[in-house]
Amino acid sequence: MSEHPPYTRILVATGGAPHSQVAVQRATRLARHFGTPLHVITVVPQGATPLMNAALAVPGAETLELQAKTDEYAALEAHLRRTAEDARAQGLEVTEHLVPALKAADAILAVAAEVQADLIVLGRKHRSAWSAALAGSVSDMVSHAAVADVLVVR
Repeated sequence: MSEHPPYTRILVATGGAPHSQVAVQRATRLARHFGTPLHVITVVPQGATPLMNAALAVPGAETLELQAKTDEYAALEAHLRRTAEDARAQGLEVTEHLVPALKAADAILAVAAEVQADLIVLGRKHRSAWSAALAGSVSDMVSHAAVADVLVVR
């Protein structure tokens, strides 16, 4: 039997939603248990939403869109910082990753490869397969494409 821990680098994705907070709690507990570094990723969505596309015809919409994106970026950055500080307060070595991306799954997979994560921890937003299929599930996309183990928490 091997003497090294089964996981040496854990990556957890969080955006502040309740399902991602559960993922952070689980990842933090696992990182403490295995004595491994924790990488925390927050993805900043890029691209316009359908509502933003419709609003572009309204005078001044570009200014409102820019302000909304700036506010979202600042809120996500602050959340990432707080999450990392909380994990560090528990004695963990933490690396923060704030990544702008069109697709969250692609960003998570890219950072996982970059840091050679052997466990990716994600929360599951959707309560049913139907809602996940309609909206697209980041956890499903990551779990199907990842080389590393993926833990999806509820």
